[in-house]
Amino acid sequence: MIRKKLGRPRIRFPQDEGAHPAFPAEWWYGHFSLTDAEGREYGAMVAYFTLGLRIFSISELASGQFHHIASGSALHYVERKLDLHWGRDHWFRTGSRVPSYSLETYGAGLGLNLALVSEKPPLLGSGCGISEWTGGDSHYYSLTRLKAKGQLELAGEKLDVEGIGWMDHQWINSLGQGGWDWFAAQLDNDTDMIFWRIVNPDESVRSEDLTIIFPDNSVYHTRHLMLEKLESWVSPQSGRGYGTRWRIREQPRGLDLEVKARHVQQEIRMFDTLSIPPFHFWEGRTAVYGHMDGKAVSGIGYAESVLLSEAPG
Repeated sequence: MIRKKLGRPRIRFPQDEGAHPAFPAEWWYGHFSLTDAEGREYGAMVAYFTLGLRIFSISELASGQFHHIASGSALHYVERKLDLHWGRDHWFRTGSRVPSYSLETYGAGLGLNLALVSEKPPLLGSGCGISEWTGGDSHYYSLTRLKAKGQLELAGEKLDVEGIGWMDHQWINSLGQGGWDWFAAQLDNDTDMIFWRIVNPDESVRSEDLTIIFPDNSVYHTRHLMLEKLESWVSPQSGRGYGTRWRIREQPRGLDLEVKARHVQQEIRMFDTLSIPPFHFWEGRTAVYGHMDGKAVSGIGYAESVLLSEAPG
C-alpha cells in the first residue's frame, strides 16, 4: 500500500532539488558502486550539509582499504535548483529536461568526477515525500538508479570508472535525539528499495519503514516489516558497535533478504582532532541477496548506522 498524508506540502521537481534555507538541517548524499577498467570495484560516498559539513569516502573493495575525509566549512548553495559548491567541489544539475548531473569532489589525495543520469523518476520517501525521522517529519526523496561514468582518484592516480549510484536529499526542522539504521538496495531485476528503522537514544526501535520502486516505476510502501541485526562489528578506534549483517522480511511481497557489509571497517570518524566530542558512524557498501515475490534476487546496496545522543535542534 502507498501511505498518503493529506495536507502536506508536495515535493516538486526540479525546484526542490535545491536548498531550503528555512529548514535548519538539510543534506544531500551520493552513494556509488564503481568499477575500473581492470575490473576492480570501489564504493564511494559524498555528503554535503547546510550546517557546514562535508563527508567524502572511498572504499577499495578488493584490498579492504577505506579512506574518508570529514571537513567543516561553508557550503555555498542556491534555491530552486541543485547547485552546491564547496571549495573545488561542485555538484549541479546539467540537464533541463533529462535529470542529469555533474559531481566533482576532492581532498587529501582523493577525488571523484562523475557524470550522472537518473534512469528512474524520484522515489518519494515513505511513498509520499514526508517521512518520520528522529526530530519529526522530514521531506525526503531518493534518485534510486543513477548511471555513473567518470574518474576516481586515489593517491594521485586517476582511474576511469563507471557504475551505478544512489542519491538522497532530506530537509528537516530538527534532528532530535536517537538515530537510525538505513539501507538502500539496487536489485539485479531493476527493483530498488529503501528501508530503515528509527531508534531511541537507548537504541530501542521507534518505527520502521520500507518503500520499493519496481521496474515499471510503480511504488509500494509499508511500515510493517521485520528488520533484524544478525552480526555486529566493534570498531577498535571508537569502541562503537555496528550491525554488519541484517535480515529484512516483509510478508505481503514475500520479501526475505540478507544485507551484508562488503567490508566491516567502514566507520567514519569525525572531530577526532578537535576539542569537541568526537562523532562516529558507519557508512558503506553492502551485498544484498534473498527472495522476493517467490523469486531469488540479489544486488548491491548501501547502509548507514547513526546514533545521535545530543543532536542540534
